[in-house]
This record gives sequence, C-alpha cells and structure tokens, in this order.
Amino acid sequence: MRVPLDSTTDGRWLGASPGTGRWDVEGRWYYFTYDTLVVVSDSVTPEAAWWRISRDGRRVESVTREAALAVPSGVEWTRDGTRATWFHRGELRIWERGKGERVVQRRAGSVRPSWSPDEREVRFLDGGDLYAVVPTSGEMRQLTRTHTAKEAPKDKPVNVELKRQQLEIFDFTKVNKAQRDSADARRRRDMVEMPAAVIKPKANDNIGGIDMPVTGKYVTYMVTPRSDDPQTSWSNFVNDSGVVYTATGRAKVGAAPAKGRAAIVPADGMLEPDSIKITWVKDDTTAFGKPVRALALSWNRQGTRLVAVYASMDYKDRWIVLVNPDSGTHVRTLHHEHDEAWVQEFSGLTWLPDGEHFAVRSESSGWGHLYLVDMNGGVRPLTSGAWEVRGHSLSRDERHWWLSTSEAHPSEVHTYRMPLMGGARTRIDHLGEGQATLAMAPDERAAVVRWSEPEQLTDLYLLPTLDAKPIRVTRSGTDAFWRIQWPASDYVAFTDDRGDSVWARVYRPTTTHPNRPAVLEIHGAGYAQGVHKSFKNSGAHGGSLYAKYLADRGVTYVVLDYRASAGYGRDVRTAVYRSMGDRDVASAVAAVPFLRDRYNVNPERIGLFGCSYGGFYTLMALFKHPGVFKGGVAQCSVTDWAHYNHWYTARILNGDPKADSAAYRASSPIYHAAGLQDRLIIQHGIVDGNVQYQDAIRLVQRLMELGKDFEFVTYPIDAHGWQSRWAKRDSQRRMQKLWDEVLLN
Repeated sequence: MRVPLDSTTDGRWLGASPGTGRWDVEGRWYYFTYDTLVVVSDSVTPEAAWWRISRDGRRVESVTREAALAVPSGVEWTRDGTRATWFHRGELRIWERGKGERVVQRRAGSVRPSWSPDEREVRFLDGGDLYAVVPTSGEMRQLTRTHTAKEAPKDKPVNVELKRQQLEIFDFTKVNKAQRDSADARRRRDMVEMPAAVIKPKANDNIGGIDMPVTGKYVTYMVTPRSDDPQTSWSNFVNDSGVVYTATGRAKVGAAPAKGRAAIVPADGMLEPDSIKITWVKDDTTAFGKPVRALALSWNRQGTRLVAVYASMDYKDRWIVLVNPDSGTHVRTLHHEHDEAWVQEFSGLTWLPDGEHFAVRSESSGWGHLYLVDMNGGVRPLTSGAWEVRGHSLSRDERHWWLSTSEAHPSEVHTYRMPLMGGARTRIDHLGEGQATLAMAPDERAAVVRWSEPEQLTDLYLLPTLDAKPIRVTRSGTDAFWRIQWPASDYVAFTDDRGDSVWARVYRPTTTHPNRPAVLEIHGAGYAQGVHKSFKNSGAHGGSLYAKYLADRGVTYVVLDYRASAGYGRDVRTAVYRSMGDRDVASAVAAVPFLRDRYNVNPERIGLFGCSYGGFYTLMALFKHPGVFKGGVAQCSVTDWAHYNHWYTARILNGDPKADSAAYRASSPIYHAAGLQDRLIIQHGIVDGNVQYQDAIRLVQRLMELGKDFEFVTYPIDAHGWQSRWAKRDSQRRMQKLWDEVLLN
C-alpha cells in the first residue's frame, strides 16, 4: 500500500491511540477515551468515546461521557491512602475509605486542593489567598490576605522640628496626641484576629508560592516584579473580522527575567499589615557572589526546616540553602551546582519523611541523576551511570521511589521502583523495547501502562498487580495502518569529526533508486529528543508517514539527534554554548560519510529539513557547508538570535547581544547567508508569535541583497508550525517537489 503525499501531514486516518485516562477513587476501574471509529474531517474533531476496564482486567465496557466526567482527576491523597480530596465541576469533595465521598463546598471558579503537612486540613489558593477547610466539619477559614504595602509619609526635617516645638509649647497639642494614642490603643485592644497578611511591596508585583508551615508561625512566598520591557508585535492580515489587527508577544533577548525574591512574614493575624516588615531571604551579591533570582521556598512537613532555591542571573549556578526564617540569613549552603556553560534547572525538590533529607536532580556527574541532600550539606547520589532520570516521585507509603529512566537505551523510557535510600532498581513494565508511562492505581499496587514501540501505535496495557503479566487493553490502528508495510528502521550511533557520539533513527528504503538519496529530519527546540523507540507521529514536519512515503521511493530517511539534543547528558546538551549552528550541524555533516558507508547512500544526493530550531539548523547547514547538502527546507526558522527571547537565548549564548556579540554573530544565519549555494525553501507563518515573521523577512531581504536564488513561502493564517490543512499540504508539496528535482531526478 503506497501512501499519497497529501496524506502524510495528518496521521488521523491511521487510527487513534487511547487518550485521557484516570482511575476512579476506589481504584476499581480505569477510565479512558478511545476512538474505535476514526473519522477524518476538516471540521471540528468529534469527541472520543469513553471506556473503562476493571482492575482485574476481566471487563472492558463503554460508558457515557456523563459517567466518565463524574470520575475526578487531580486527586490528592493522604500518605496512608485512606482519604482523598479534589475539586471537580464546581465542588470541593472529600473521600474516606469505608465512608465514600461527600461535598465539602460548592463554589464558582476552580481551585486545586492539597492536604496540609499534618493532613488535618485541606488547603487551596483562591484569589491569591490561602484557605483551609476542616474535612470533618466543613469549616473553612482564610489563612492569608494580600495587602499592598503603603509607605508612611515622610515629613521634611524642618517640619519634624516644627511639630516637636508645637508639642512642647501648647497644651492642646498634648491633649490631642493623648486622645489619638488612647483611641489607637482601644482599637488595637478590640481587634479580632484576621488572616495573616501577605505583604505585596508594590501593587503590580506578582505573588506566588504562598505557604504556611505546620507550626503556623510564618507565611512564606515569592515576590516577582512586573516586567516593563517592551513587547514585540506582529500583524494578523487574514482573520474573521476582515480588519488587520496587531498582536503583542514576548520581549526580545536582553529583556532579562524579573528578579524573584523569597519573602517571610509572621503569621500573626493581630498585626497591623502596614506595621509588618518583610524578612527577605538574603540574596545580595555578598551571599552568592553574583546577582541571583529566587526560584522556590520549601518547608519540610514538620515545619522545622526551610530551604530556598536560587539561580544566578547568568544561568551558570544553582544553589539550595538552608534558611533561618527569623532573620532570612543562610544557615549553610546545602547544594551548589555550577556549569561553565549553563546549569540545567531541574524543577522542585522532594522532602523525605524524616524532614532532614531531600532529593533533587542534578547534572553534577554529567548526567541527570537523583541526589540525596542532608541538612549538613552532605550529598550522595541515589542513581548513577551514563543515562538519565527523566522523572521521579515518592511512593505514597514513602518507602521507595518511582523512577522513569533511560538506563535501558537513550531512546527508551521505563519505570522502576527503588528503595528510599537508594539501591537496586526493579523495572515495573515488561513489554520490551519502547517507552512506558504508568498511571498508578490509588493504592499503587496496580497500574495502567501507556506503551509506545517503534512499529505500532501507542496502546494501553493493564498490570493487575505490579509483578503480573501485562494485559493488552487496546490495539490501535485502522485497517489501513495494519495493511501498510512500514519501512524497517535502525537505531544507530556514529561519531562526528571530533569523535563525539551522534544518534539517529534510520528508515531503510523499501525499493532501490539509482540515485541512492537520503533526507534528514531535524527536530526543533534544540534541547529536545527526536529519536524514540516509539511509532513516530506524523504531521507537517516529518514522521512515520513521510518516512514511509520517501522509503517507497528509494529514499533513506534519517531522524537525527544532533549534538545539543536532550537525553544524552550534559556534554551533549551544552555542545552549542556560544556557537549554535556549529557542533550541532557537524552532526549532520558527519552523517554523510556514515550513511555512505553503512547504507550505501550517495553523498551527492542528501537533503535536510526542519521546523523552528530545525529550520535554523537547516539554514546553518546550507550557509556554512555549501555543497554538502543538495537542498533544504527551513520552516518557521530563527534567523537572528538577537530577535529571539531572553530565557532560551541568553543561557546558550552567554548573555545578551551586547554582552557577547561574537556568540550572536557566530550563531545567527543572517551573518552567514553569503555561503548559500544550494537549493533553499524558506517557509514561515505570518502570525507566528514564537519565532516571529520578522525573522523570515529580514533574512529574505539579506538574501536578495546578496543576489541569492531561493524560494520564500508565506502562510497567512498559520502560527509556529502549521495548523491549517492548507499550509500543511502546501508545505509538503513544495518540499517534495524540491526532493524530486535535486535528489530523485
């Protein structure tokens, strides 16, 4: 069965994989969406049907949407698993084992409840303030109230002296002062306790991360000033109104992130808000040696330890410090990570039950692993090796960890159980080579596995117990999917010109073409992973369908994980420091002789394409290595990093363009455009708010000034990546026409 070109940009006709899923609160059924009847339509996609499978796997049955939506998501459990809370469809609910569930509160809007550290209350934020509900009685109390600080008026020194003189000379001023003081004293005496005041220094500051330890002595929170950096803008020419309008978006690099600060105030409801002084966790250059921003504050459950997480403004350091909540001073630094390029900022830390240790991910070994940190600053690895921990969570009984890791292979992800203090890991999923995501039952003794493998669509498997043989729940794919003879693919590694490893998935052609051509698919984002042991979804920027289409025409199709991709450790991640488009593009250049020697590819008949970073990559490959590739398609591409955002760009290029102009010049295609000799198509959406249209048209102007031949295509209604079927189809047709002309002809 041959796949038509226009069918390669939308894989819905191949069949749907299971969608949203969740266990019921009792852990008896797993509910999920699944389309057994696939309808490919240009109009609104129909809603998928709901199903459920019993925990023992003996019953699978359809359910109504109404019944499925009654099953809550986002459930928060107590550590012993006997109680749960959630907010669902306007109701805050509590469940107790043996008693069932009940409504605690009905309210407009939505909240995200969680248990207090001692699990006696349910807490949630509403309107920026913290509330608590007692489950047994339903009594609700407000724990905090936000107050914008008012600066007391300051008299000039001469006025202060005049007031002192009046008080000294006249009796009536003494009487007036005594009356005011007496009234203030009576008011303070008669005050009722109010929620603790969270002080907002300025009205436009952003407040987040509000927390109160179990001791009830403090309120801690994060304060981030509003950014006043100028926004970028672009125009939308083709829309429902028929009127051109302008939209605004992110600022450009150089607009540094606002400096978040960590704040502590007393949780005393009897204090006048304007009398409260914020205790700032020490964050000046004397504390860290360079400017920093606060990322998080975290209490242990006992309320006896407070730690703060900081990152340097130059992205090269991360600190975790133990804080004295009375003074905001650092007791000691518990963990510090430095990288001469930039630190990978893993989010969050996990306290152990004793309150004297926490776990955090770090790349200090060169790979992302889990480390145990104690309150004296002792650090030891819980995992190690030339692989990564992709995710971790503490089990509900707090006796072990659930880990998602790549230890089997860089392109695989599996779930393991590991003892709390480290040790041997036990793999939970046993389905072969692929990628697994587990949805644990509430008691964590059963699970549903969302399983992906190279030659089949994603499906669900049930583990009635964690050591049981998996039971297949779904078999995805239409008749067309199963009729297609998908090309065989190899997961390979080779070395670049410096001997560094590069990874790829190579789809072998199903027929022979005399030109022996190849096409490289270049993934976007830079720090992302394109090579997975799973069926690669099909869309406007590559995938299994396009690989099949080209393989049937004798083309070797290669998905490349170049240096700078995710999943291969710190040295690969930082390979592009101060020079994007150099060591990463060297991976594609090194692929040419590898494909020649291993797959008999003609080195004179290779093209490449990609979107976003993949488009940038394509431009740099053509501009800096003329003659190596016969042509390329650059889609929604960054052409000048001085016009991208700060968070992404400043980390990799050592600051803003003023701080390191050489890095920006070396990394931006617009400065290398004179090298273009081969065929190039540039494609960009006008309403792209990420890599904005300005990037494309600036490069177009530069190429015209240089007298270069190229093709430029604008998609009027599409943003970053193509959303409309018209853009997807046009983009694919133009790209294939290019391959027909330069690779297959």
